[in-house]
Amino acid sequence: MKRVIGKLNPADKNVTIWGAGFSGLILGYYLKDQGYKITIHEKSNKVGGKIQTKKTQAGLVEKGPNALYMNADGMDLLKELKLEPLPAAKKLRRLLLINGKPKRPVQLGILGQLAVHGHKKPPLIADGLTVAEFFRPLIGSENINQFLSPILGGIYATSSESLHFKSVFSEMSHIAQFNSYWDFIKLLIKNQKMKPRLDVSGSVSFEGGMQTLINRLADVLKHEIKLNSKVPFEIKGNTILCTDAITASELTRDLKPEISAELARVKYQELSSVTVFLKREIKSLQKSFGVLIPLETGFNSIGIINNKATFPANNENVFSYTFIARKKLTEAEVYSDVKMLYSEFTEEDLEYMEQTHWDKALPIYDLQRYLSVKKLHQLAKGEDHFAIFGNYVAGISLREMISAARAFAHNPQEYKEIR
Repeated sequence: MKRVIGKLNPADKNVTIWGAGFSGLILGYYLKDQGYKITIHEKSNKVGGKIQTKKTQAGLVEKGPNALYMNADGMDLLKELKLEPLPAAKKLRRLLLINGKPKRPVQLGILGQLAVHGHKKPPLIADGLTVAEFFRPLIGSENINQFLSPILGGIYATSSESLHFKSVFSEMSHIAQFNSYWDFIKLLIKNQKMKPRLDVSGSVSFEGGMQTLINRLADVLKHEIKLNSKVPFEIKGNTILCTDAITASELTRDLKPEISAELARVKYQELSSVTVFLKREIKSLQKSFGVLIPLETGFNSIGIINNKATFPANNENVFSYTFIARKKLTEAEVYSDVKMLYSEFTEEDLEYMEQTHWDKALPIYDLQRYLSVKKLHQLAKGEDHFAIFGNYVAGISLREMISAARAFAHNPQEYKEIR
């Protein structure tokens, strides 16, 4: 299901897109490149949705995603936009909170479990299978809670007990069952090796932050974007909805009631992003991307990004850290998390703090989302001029959205079998 929901009529070169978040901008960009005449309606006074970089008195604050993880389509996009990527610093440690301390996540215990249980046959890959259910016979519940859930939570902000296996490992969804976990791991490695080598790999940002990417897309589409739009939503000619699922459900309630009902079933995780600027470095996070934090450890955050270490060019002369939490944090809760990593911390060490809270930050990639998207694809087969796109549709990451938008713009009528 790695594609935009619905189809367009390529004979009609006029396309109306509702929403100028990243999904609307990237789809508008590729459709314009294919010769379509685009109009993008945005009800607010800005583009980019959750991707926002704010210049504060202390330094840059990323209110949403802090990086783009590269793939071939992402690399081509940056070349087309003449954007110079700012790669993340090399050889940074990837840390996980283990027994209250940030440590490297590779543990002898997990390697031992792989050696002992790698020959086992994994569970049948059915629609209802979760990531935790798939890996539990291999590594056990304790390792799932302490290692797997926080690692995947850094991407999906959801526990592996809820994460839907086919959605997370979509490249494996065509196989009903593996003969062993070793076969699964070998296929993962093979798929990784088949991906093209890139001029720049890993995570990248841009001089001035992620807002630079949004600004460049907006500049290409400056004549097509209508900010502060008061135009009521309608489906007339080629129409694409590029909002979150809840908003899309509300907009289609009267016009497409079946589609609206499925969109309403997609659930979202709230998130807070709190960037703090300190006078001193948190030594336990030195030379690291940051730390991922398992649930129920006493921390209020699920992860901390070390902005200074990751993108030093955008964080000169500052010690900047972004705390990610699944709720709105108080100052006291942020102080508590800093203190647990940095025992000498006092309020005098804080130079500046900026919090952003999103009620609907990320779609939850659970079984319900999978079933709803599958049903939406079935309903949309009868459409020839209506489509739906967002990070709940064809992948949660920016790079997956870039690939899905590019493929759709090149062939907006193609519909393969939906698994």
